[in-house]
Order: sequence, then C-alpha cells, then structure tokens
Amino acid sequence: MQVYEREQNLSIHTNPFPDILDDTTYNRILKDPNYWISQSLEDKIIQQITSSLDISGILYHVGTEALITNAYDLLPHDDSRIDLVEMIYRLPILIGRLTRAVYLNVKPISDKHVKFVFTYLPEFQEKWYDAVFFQGMLNGLAVLFELKEFNIRMTKTKLFGIHISHKELGEEIQFGSDANEYELEWKDEVLYLSRSHLTKENVSSRHRVMVTSRSETTLEEMSIVDVRDVVGKSRELAIENRDLEAAVEVLKSFKQELEKKQLSMAKDLRLAKNIQKGLIPEIIPDWNGIQFWTGFSPMQEVSGDYYDYFPYHTDKLGVAVCDVSGHGVPAAFITALSKMLFSNFKKPKPSETFKLINRELLDLVKQQGYTTCVYLLIHSDYKVVYSIAGHPRPILFRHRTGKAEVCEGEGTFLGMFPDAGDTYRDLHLQLEPGDKLFLYTDGLTEAENDHGHAFGESKLLQLIEENANATIQETVESIMNHHREYTMGTDAMDDITLLGLQLSPRLEEFHQIKRQGDQAYHQKDYQTAVNCYEKAHRILPRELNTQLAYGKALAYYGKFDEAIGMLESYNKFKTNHFKSHAILGYCYYQVEQYEKAELEWKKAYSINDSNLSNLYNLAQLYRKLNQKQKMKDVIDKMKYIEATYLHILPLEKKWELLPDESN
Repeated sequence: MQVYEREQNLSIHTNPFPDILDDTTYNRILKDPNYWISQSLEDKIIQQITSSLDISGILYHVGTEALITNAYDLLPHDDSRIDLVEMIYRLPILIGRLTRAVYLNVKPISDKHVKFVFTYLPEFQEKWYDAVFFQGMLNGLAVLFELKEFNIRMTKTKLFGIHISHKELGEEIQFGSDANEYELEWKDEVLYLSRSHLTKENVSSRHRVMVTSRSETTLEEMSIVDVRDVVGKSRELAIENRDLEAAVEVLKSFKQELEKKQLSMAKDLRLAKNIQKGLIPEIIPDWNGIQFWTGFSPMQEVSGDYYDYFPYHTDKLGVAVCDVSGHGVPAAFITALSKMLFSNFKKPKPSETFKLINRELLDLVKQQGYTTCVYLLIHSDYKVVYSIAGHPRPILFRHRTGKAEVCEGEGTFLGMFPDAGDTYRDLHLQLEPGDKLFLYTDGLTEAENDHGHAFGESKLLQLIEENANATIQETVESIMNHHREYTMGTDAMDDITLLGLQLSPRLEEFHQIKRQGDQAYHQKDYQTAVNCYEKAHRILPRELNTQLAYGKALAYYGKFDEAIGMLESYNKFKTNHFKSHAILGYCYYQVEQYEKAELEWKKAYSINDSNLSNLYNLAQLYRKLNQKQKMKDVIDKMKYIEATYLHILPLEKKWELLPDESN
C-alpha cells in the first residue's frame, strides 16, 4: 500500500480505497503490522492495486522479509546451532504463526532436496498472490543461509493460472491440482545458525544471529548478522491470548447455528447424491456387439467423476468419461451440466463436441470449475473416433497380440480457457473382435498405498494383459479388486472411475443364433425362439434388442415369471419402448399382479397414446376387478380418440353387465 501511494503520487495516508475500507482502518493497516484484516478485504485491496501496478515483485520481497525477520525466533534458545535442513523442519511453526488459513507439511526428497506442501483449510481459497508470497519466503531461506547454487520452483497449485509469468515460479507447474507444492534444491555446504549471546557492553541491543561456516578443523569462521539491519522491524503476527479467548466465545455463540446448518447440508448432500445417481448410468447396455462394464468409486456423497453414453440413432454411440475439478455439490452440478451438453451437442466429430461444450461451460460456470474428459464416437463398423481434453489417455488391448498400449492424444480441459478449442484433435482406431478399450480417471492410477507409492499406469497395463482371456466385466472387476487391495489402509484422495468396453470375440456366432431366433419368432415357433434367444443372451447379456425379443418370446410361450424378469431388466435402461411395457403388463396380468399390470399398461399408453390396445387391456382389467367407473372412463377415452374402434361396442355391453360399485 505504501508503494501504491508513492507510485500514484498520493499524499501521505490519504485513503485511495474509500469504496473498500474506511480511513480509520486504512491508517491502522499502515501503522500497525499486527493489525488483522479478513482475506476478502485483503483480496479486494490487492485486486484494486494490481489493476494499475504490478506488485508481484513486492509480494515476493515481502515473503523473503517475513522469513528473515521471524527466523530468529525459530533458533534454539541455548548455544546449539542448526543448519538449513533443521530450519526447514521448523518452518511449519512459522507458517502457523503467520496465518490461520493454511498449514505446511515438509517432505524430504533427498539430502539437499525438499518438497513443501501448503494445504488450505476448506473454508479458505488460495489466491495468486499467496503463491508468490510463499515462494518469496522460501527465497528467504536461501538468503539467510547464503546459498549460492539453489533452485526454488513451484510444481503444483490449485490455481488455474497466475497473474504473472509462470516461468518466474516454475517451468512446469501443474495447474488445477489438489495440492500447492514447491521444491527447494541446493548444492552448497550451507552455514550453521545460532542465537548470539553477546552483551550490551560489546554490541548494541539489536537482534544478533551467530553464523558459523561448516569446517572439519578446530577453527571456524564466525560472523554476526543483525537481522534488523537486513529487514527492519520484526513482523510478529501471533494472536494474543485475549484474541483467542474472544474467538472461542464467538465460536461458542455460533455452535447451535452451525449444527443446524450441518444438518441442512447433510440433507442437501443426500438429495444431490440421489439426483446424481439418476444422471450416471448404473449399467451401459451392449451395443452392436460391444460390451461395457464400469468400476465406479466416489470419494464423497457426490462425485466429481462422470461417465455416460449417448446413442446417435442406430449407426453411432458416444461414450464419455469426465473428471470434474473438486468434489461435492459444486462438482455434481458440473456433471449435471455435462450430461445436458453432451446430449445436446451430438456432432459427427468429438473435437467439435468439445469445442461447443467448452464454450458453453465458460458461459455457465464462469471459470469457477472445469472438467477433463475423453469422448469416444463408436461407429457401426467398429471404427472409433476419440478426442481428449486434459484427461488420461485411453488404453487399448489388442486380442490378437495380447498386448495393452496407451493411445495417443492430448488437449486442454473443458470450461477454463476460451482458446482451448484449438487443442482438440480427432484420433482414430479400429476395433477387432476380442479387443478391449479402457477409459479411466486419474484417481485410479494416482491412488497410493500405505508406503506412498502410486498404483500407476504400468500396473494397470500389466493387469489388463493378465486378464487377456477374461470378459470385460471380469477384467474391470479384477482391476478394481487389485486396486482396493493395493490401497488398503489408506484414505481415498479422489473419485475413481474405470470404464471398459470390448468387441465380443463371439460376434458372428451371436448374429447367427439371433437370426435363427428371429425367424422362429416370426413363424410363431416360440419354443425354438426362446431357446435361440437364451443362447444369444448368454453371449451378449445386455444387448437390448435381444432382451426385448427374448422377453416377448417367453411371454408368448407362457413363461410369464421369466418374461417378467427379462422385461424388467430391459426397462431399467429407460428405452421408452411402449411394447416392452405393454407385454410386461400382460405378464403381470397373467400372474394376477393386477396393480403392476395397470401401472405398466398406463406407461405403455403414455409412451404411445395412438395405440388403443393398452386402453383396451386396461378396460378388461377394470372389468375383472369390477371397477365400473374406471372402465367407463377408459371407454370414453377410447371413443374420444377413435370412435370407430371395433372393440368399443363389445366393451360397452360388458360394462353394462357390471354391478354398480355402490352395491
């Protein structure tokens, strides 16, 4: 703020932010380094300053100063001395004093290579200036220990971009990550540090730090660093005990309200879970000889992972696997948007679909979330066209070679960058009988065991090849079982999705048996039809046309209970085929489950209201149940739709013979 005053040629202590804060608060901030302001106010001030001034360098320097000015209090109180590694392990203490929004975990990589993991509390959001400030603090370590050869770089951040050149923080930063990580690597034989015990008689009362160079001899080179000469007044930000006590009282006063909100949130989560359950298909039906199976393990009540299938009439099928940033209700909201957008944009090329979805997500979500995705378009001749948006690449298993390989492709995730459409490419592969294709989210391969080792892509490839002769269902379930065993004893860190598909190696056999069944059905040889459809169903158990034909043949052959099971399985896929509901109603009627028969015939009529056979069946049902008024209502509806329908007059005569319901 002082630099802003100087750069804007403002008079001293003239509040340049009257819309954000009052004059009293402004002056207190300038005068009192311990004065606390909220994160939201800090963000507003910095946003206004950065609109006319680049303060990234200032923030970096402030971070360096913060480390040096507070390092004295991290030194041992006795005569012992510490080196850089020991100071690094004491750094989380300092972070805990400077902020209540984030805590630090230090992970050694080697003797002179350390990783710093900054974790934000759930109620706080990382800002771009945090990234600069914390890296400046790490630079303070290098200054304090007089490092000559060192490298400080950011490797991961939850941010999706930073308002300065990324290369100033790190060459290869993983944006949109679940963590905020830096690495410090050095080559120097660093100094020792200890507190000075010099007295006022030989030095002034200012803070002194004793610096000792490493030496194998009995003699050591010593120097004294005056910390206040380096950075000035110490910036102590620890909270006073009375402030803590006041905070506790405030928390107690809100306890009851928070408990109410928790109950409300739990209710909302259950609702969101049920809604999402309806959005994500439990089972994908077989299509044109291709079988599907999925392994799905959400980390929370609602998932950021999403998969779905999208029929393109009869000649193509779209399949998508997505991984939405974050978790919980916001992620579930984006999955709902994704389903809508994929359903709306059925383009002939996956890259075109991605371009449209990226544009729509930018408009709808306003860069507050994004999704990675892999999208396949499977053609009737088993050519697969796919595109990738920041997602793990598919894995193809070739049946004839017994080898699994990672497919090519790359692209930027959806919903964050306006020019992402330039990165999407359409890639092609041809499926052969027995081939398997696997789509998955990074939660599968990045999950770690209790030793911190990731499951990894290599192990996934190995398991796929080990299951060369297994069905796609057996393969997916085997991989998921191995994954659960590998990560046993650890907490899930991400949602996990594995979707596998396979072109059946028995496709020709299936088509031949299915044709025999169709021929027998048309000849009304229902026993032969049932036998053929049963064999075809064993080969492709989720092939919908076979399920429907099998269910109808069972019904006409008089095996009503088996027909009910088959038709109920078919209707779970929500194909909205009126015939399946009509025949299911007939089967329920035959086994005297009249309420279910009524429900199915009503569904059939709602799907196809021009077919009066369902109304006729309902009328006969009400006649059997002596429900005269309901039968009359159905007959009137039939007369309104088609007065010349030949069954109306016989039904009216039967209706007249029914006793009045009042009797």
